[in-house]
Amino acid sequence: MIKKILLLSALALFVFACGDEAENDANPSDTTEITVSEDVVEIVMADFETKAGNFIGKEVKVSGIVDHVCKHGGKKILLVDGDYSLHVYKDERFDEAIAGSKISVTGIVEEERVDSAFLAEELKHEEGSHGGDNEADEEHLEKVKEHIQLMMDSLKKEGVDHFSNYSLKYVSHSEEK
Repeated sequence: MIKKILLLSALALFVFACGDEAENDANPSDTTEITVSEDVVEIVMADFETKAGNFIGKEVKVSGIVDHVCKHGGKKILLVDGDYSLHVYKDERFDEAIAGSKISVTGIVEEERVDSAFLAEELKHEEGSHGGDNEADEEHLEKVKEHIQLMMDSLKKEGVDHFSNYSLKYVSHSEEK
C-alpha cells in the first residue's frame, strides 16, 4: 500500500513539476541484488525505490532509457526501464539529443519528504496559481485538493509522518550501445 502511495505522490509531483504524466507501478517481488564497482553502487532500476533510502547523499549508478528531457528548463530527465522510472536532475540543461538513448547515470541519491506540512504548502501554492480564474483552473484545483486529501488520509492510515520520493542529482552519464 505504501508503495502505491509513494508512486502516486511521485506521479503527482511529476505532473506538477513537468506537466507530463508517467506511470510507475513497481513490482515488490523483484529482488535484484545491488552490485558495487569502483566505489559506486549500481542499483537496478526495479530496486531503486526500495534501496535508495540506504544511499541518501551517496553516489550510485542506475541504467535506463531517457524517456524525455523536461521541456520546462531542460534540467530534468525521466529515466525508465520497463515499468520503473526515476527522475534525474542537473544544474545545467540536458542535451535533448539524449532522449531515447540508453544511458548509465551516476548521481547522488536525494530524498524529498512528503508530509502534512509539504502537502499544505502544495495546496496553498495551487490555490494561488489556480484560484478559480476559469473553469479549467477550478477543475485542476479540485483534482489537486482530492489528491492532497488522499495523501493526508494515507499518511494517517499507514501511521507514518511522511512518504519519501527519491531522485538522483546528476554527476555524470555514459551512453550504452
